[in-house]
Amino acid sequence: MFPHSESTVTLASNLQNGMLLVGVGLCGPLFAAMSPKLVLPVQLFGLVCGTLAFILTAFVTSAWQLVITLGILYPLSSLLFFPCIPILYDWFVERRGLASGIMFGGAAVGGTIFPLMTAKLLDAVKYKPTLYTIAAMFGSCNGVAMIFLRRRVPIAPVAPGRRVRPPINFAFLKRRGFWEMVTFVAITSLGSFIPSVWLPTFADAVGPTHPGGTGLVAIMYASSSFGNPMVGFLADRFPVGFVVTGMCTAAALAAWLLWGLGTNSALLVLFSMVWGMLALPLAATWSQMISYVARDDPALPMLLFSICAFVRGSINFASGPISTALLKSGVLRGAAGAYGTTNYGALLLFTGAVTFVGGLAAAFFPRR
Repeated sequence: MFPHSESTVTLASNLQNGMLLVGVGLCGPLFAAMSPKLVLPVQLFGLVCGTLAFILTAFVTSAWQLVITLGILYPLSSLLFFPCIPILYDWFVERRGLASGIMFGGAAVGGTIFPLMTAKLLDAVKYKPTLYTIAAMFGSCNGVAMIFLRRRVPIAPVAPGRRVRPPINFAFLKRRGFWEMVTFVAITSLGSFIPSVWLPTFADAVGPTHPGGTGLVAIMYASSSFGNPMVGFLADRFPVGFVVTGMCTAAALAAWLLWGLGTNSALLVLFSMVWGMLALPLAATWSQMISYVARDDPALPMLLFSICAFVRGSINFASGPISTALLKSGVLRGAAGAYGTTNYGALLLFTGAVTFVGGLAAAFFPRR
């Protein structure tokens, strides 16, 4: 639809992903200061913004308009999603990691199904009806889901003149576990999204693969729909630092060996499965880290999750220019596998390195 505007379309896509996470990060302080009675109206506002973004996208005539509809308006739907996070901490304790993994696994299922469904719709009914369909599904499904969201402990009445919420205790900033958690999230976020962004063009660079690049990304997200509950389950049963280090080490080896030598379909499919099972579900370990840092303070989980999301989203913006710069490097020309036959060598090394180092940052996270 927009020839010669690939960079603008890419900007809209990067803004959508990054601003969703940054928006979640900004929601923490917002909801911490807000009266609990205002949460539902704000959620409804987020639902309207997300639905309206898809409807307006059906009418775009220039690529820059995508930046407004999908890059700026749609991320406001984070106001709809974020209040679900404290509800999870309200209901689950011993199986909090598993519950978190199932929640993130739902996003992975969507990441698998919706691209394939959208491609079919575009072929069958073209652009505008496809966007109308997505808008209807987004508004109706999320609207129905909101009916079943409820707190375990009802909101207590507040006497006139008293604070609605207790003040936040910032003593967590002095805890070692907090800084280890933030460092782990920041470093691993540099590499987490690189394969899903660049694997399609990589598949074209090494020659025809079966499945193609889009199929490989679908396999990756399908694997993460199983990986998220698995990782959450492990985080409930074993020290979270050990779980994170093991996952990151295995994922880094997959990037270096399977993707790095992946000049055939079998290795690329295997890499997509391993990365989806181990690297994409890293956020499922946050709940156990946040529980340790927050201790018994009910106000902190929401704020700590927003900090992690903000860090992840901010680093996501930085990974784009870094990836582009690394792709221009030809330092590994002539090396074995994809390192020497494509211009992806430096990017492959970088992806594995930041994943491995990020795992080491959490290796000594305090046990309960």
